[in-house]
Amino acid sequence: MGARSRTISILMGLQAVGALLVVLLGERTVRAVTVTLAGQPRSTFSHVDLGVAMVVVLAVSAVAWALSARWSGTLDPLLTTPITLFVIAQLNGIRDVGALVGVYALASAGVLFAVVQQRDEQATGGSRVALGLGSAVGIVPWGIVAFHQVGAGIVGHPLPGIVVVVTLVALVAAVAEFVATWRRRLVAASVLRAAGFSLVAWLVVAAL
Repeated sequence: MGARSRTISILMGLQAVGALLVVLLGERTVRAVTVTLAGQPRSTFSHVDLGVAMVVVLAVSAVAWALSARWSGTLDPLLTTPITLFVIAQLNGIRDVGALVGVYALASAGVLFAVVQQRDEQATGGSRVALGLGSAVGIVPWGIVAFHQVGAGIVGHPLPGIVVVVTLVALVAAVAEFVATWRRRLVAASVLRAAGFSLVAWLVVAAL
């Protein structure tokens, strides 16, 4: 493990511990996951602690960086990106289990295309087809979040400003990571992802 990976792993691990302490000592940010069956009223399927979810994101990132740069570029995004988008969706009022599973699955699929791009970079002769397909799939969950956020304002129930800020920060981080990946700056993409997730995690844990 190189010095950069070791440093980022330690920083992410320390943040995970700090964020967990804040979650345990502060007010919990819990959101319901609901299910609606034909002819039945909406029921609560389960509850998700969004602060704990972001602690998991930080911890997974720390472990991935501790293993190697290869794992930080593969295991990290495959787990942390879908979880983070799940949290963003919940913050924006998306509660239905079907919609949330869809957001998670589409985010995972988008990341998987990017991972395939990295693994097949030499074999494809520099083609960015996989990455392009991944971006086309990965933008869909953000579209779902955006429509829900705009819709909340239209019906007269605008979301709190901090939720909008968290969503925009996460989106900017995702775009920055994509640009770095597109330009084949894989180390920069990984660092940007770690920094972006750290900021989003602390906004969720400390500001909500």
